[in-house]
Amino acid sequence: MRKIILIFVLFCAIVTVKAQQLHFTSQYLQHNAMYNPAAAGISNKNMIGVSYRSMWSSFPGNPRTFMVYGDAYLKKLNAGIGAYVYRDETGPTSRTGLQLAYSYHIKMRNEKQKLGIGLELRALQFAIDKNKLSTSLGNDPVIGSAENKFGIDAGAGIYWTDSKLSVGAAVSQLIQSKLELADVPNSKEGGKLYRHYNFTANYRLQTGDDIYLIPNAMARVIEHAPAEFDFGVKVDYQDKIWWALNFRVHQFWSVQAGLKVLQRLRATYSYDYYVAPISIFSAGSGAHEIGLQFDLKK
Repeated sequence: MRKIILIFVLFCAIVTVKAQQLHFTSQYLQHNAMYNPAAAGISNKNMIGVSYRSMWSSFPGNPRTFMVYGDAYLKKLNAGIGAYVYRDETGPTSRTGLQLAYSYHIKMRNEKQKLGIGLELRALQFAIDKNKLSTSLGNDPVIGSAENKFGIDAGAGIYWTDSKLSVGAAVSQLIQSKLELADVPNSKEGGKLYRHYNFTANYRLQTGDDIYLIPNAMARVIEHAPAEFDFGVKVDYQDKIWWALNFRVHQFWSVQAGLKVLQRLRATYSYDYYVAPISIFSAGSGAHEIGLQFDLKK
């Protein structure tokens, strides 16, 4: 069992180095401000929410993400604010983070058009539970490294919408703060937070009475890693019930649904079927994500 955990941790470490370092959600259309600070408050739907994501349950120490967030429009300032507090856990490693976003909304000639220019501040604490590694790793340098490291970084973005078409571009971890837990001899490059470039687009097309079809896409470009591309389509009925199908190229398919349970409360769920890299494991190789959103405005 310890060997399985160790192999899995090493695998996740490789994924983190070669792919995204930031937490993510397959329901990205519901979390614009998480990927682009300029989108904070731009939908004028003040709300708070919680979500939980569990991946690859067949592995001991599988990745899990807990998240609490909020989004609000400040009418007097013509601006929006957003906040995310999250915790990632994978085997003996964990990441606890805070993201604060501010967006100033520029008035356009057409009242339906909005242009947001945003800034974000991020704080991250990366930690290792050495008690879970000592038996397997022995005197490995990782055991002698720091148990946690704290880093602060920032980002910026721009977001435009006319109530039908919405497009945005943003960069996170712009400063690329150092995040080294151990001093590895002869290493050519130390640990740091790599820049993430996010590009999003969606179009709201009315197809019937109170029925909207929303095709959407997102691209993420990460330094020293392959780019990631997500494509999806969402069907929304009166903002009371919706369902969606998404695809991340070479990674997974995602089936999603949402339902307004009460006047101000919505519930969401998604299941991701991974095509790679662990589709060979027939039991528990997918990902489940559940969430609740509460509207602060009537």
